[in-house]
Amino acid sequence: MEFVLVLLVLLLSSCCEFTYAECLEISPARLVVKHGDPASANCTSERPQRMGWEATDGGVSLSGTELRFLLWTVNRLTDWSIKPVCYTDGGECQKTLNITVYKLPTKVSMSGLPDQMVEGRQYEFKCHVQEVAPVNSLYVSFYKASTNLIKTEIGSHPPQIMNTTNEPTSGEYTLQFTPSRGDHEAQLWCSARLELGEEGPQPSPKKESEHLTLNVLYKPNISVTPEGSSEIKEGDNLSLRCQAEGNPTPSYQWLVPQAGPTSHTRAEGSVVNVTHIARSQAGNYTCIATNEVGNSTWTVDVKVTGVDESLLLDSTNISCFLV
Repeated sequence: MEFVLVLLVLLLSSCCEFTYAECLEISPARLVVKHGDPASANCTSERPQRMGWEATDGGVSLSGTELRFLLWTVNRLTDWSIKPVCYTDGGECQKTLNITVYKLPTKVSMSGLPDQMVEGRQYEFKCHVQEVAPVNSLYVSFYKASTNLIKTEIGSHPPQIMNTTNEPTSGEYTLQFTPSRGDHEAQLWCSARLELGEEGPQPSPKKESEHLTLNVLYKPNISVTPEGSSEIKEGDNLSLRCQAEGNPTPSYQWLVPQAGPTSHTRAEGSVVNVTHIARSQAGNYTCIATNEVGNSTWTVDVKVTGVDESLLLDSTNISCFLV
């Protein structure tokens, strides 16, 4: 007899647990609501019974009659931690609504950008995100757009999953950035995005900082070959051009062999001209392009041949190197 009673208690307990879990359903099962917006959910029962909603806002007292469904609704949701619970008479059944209240940042901004950056040096930028919720759904990304408007993500911070704060919080997120010459006049900004799941707004809501223009200083790079031949007959005119790209704009200096008695050498910026070149002026013609970041050097070995010579001298030796 005692065994039968124990078995009966276990069966009733199991039955009640099943009833407790299954007797109520909430639709939708999860709500994602922007702070200050209206919200509603419907609680349904498999059989008519007295039902109510317990909530800090929009609560509904236990009904006087038996119902199959009961609506919870608020015109303006402002409680960050609200957890509405649908329940039945005597607390036989109850179910909690899964609800997320979100808010886009009040402001997103960047700091740490100097007026000028130097190619190859490392800089730290900060993205300031003010008053966002929930922070455990926040993605912060840094983007760069080149002058041809190609957008690239160059850094990111995933959500702070361990931070369960529901109310708005603020934070700083850093980016270590090493610019190259191709980044000159590119745009840089950061974006704060809330990933709220399938029930949340699509696409994911976001807010961006202002777009900052990068000013990158870089040393000259000589990229143009000389005009004219590096092998020339005595008495002819020689013209060499050395063109460099750099920021700031580079200045030029020429190192050339000493002029002959009847010739004239004139260097103007990136160009050097020699009129009526003499054999004594054969040798290295070196262009040095310089700015405040550094310099590049380009050298051409000029061969001067006699008018009546039938054989040419060695082939041209052109070298370009950076220092």
